[in-house]
Amino acid sequence: MSADLTALARKVRDAIPLTRHLAFEYLHFDGDTLTLQAPLEPNHNDKNTFFAGSQAALVTLAGWSLTTLLAEHHGHPSDVVAVDSQLRYTRPLTGALRLHARLDDDTALARFRDGLQRKGRARLAVTVTGHDPDQHTVCEYQGQFLARLYTAG
Repeated sequence: MSADLTALARKVRDAIPLTRHLAFEYLHFDGDTLTLQAPLEPNHNDKNTFFAGSQAALVTLAGWSLTTLLAEHHGHPSDVVAVDSQLRYTRPLTGALRLHARLDDDTALARFRDGLQRKGRARLAVTVTGHDPDQHTVCEYQGQFLARLYTAG
């Protein structure tokens, strides 16, 4: 795991206690897409499938993390909050969850960077797709995140 992902994982676990119980792991960030995973064991429900609430927390975390990493990666460390989301579950999950967070379109990053640079804040639309170990899609998430530059004080 890269130093950026290690630092982000530490920050998340320190600031958001719930995430310690999800047992998630950041796997890869290539500058555009963030991949993370979480095991079934600490996230199962009474049917021994992945709990929908854990999936909701993890897809939101993936979107928040991607937004945070993109702001930092482009020289604009920011405070990020979720402002809107939609989540659809497409099939039960009986194994580990792997999530891929990416931007909704090719021009989103440029608009995001420009907004942070000019106004000190910007929105970013993120899509997160969840897969089971056989690569079947198990959930689809779309979220809007607001990033505000950190201010001294």
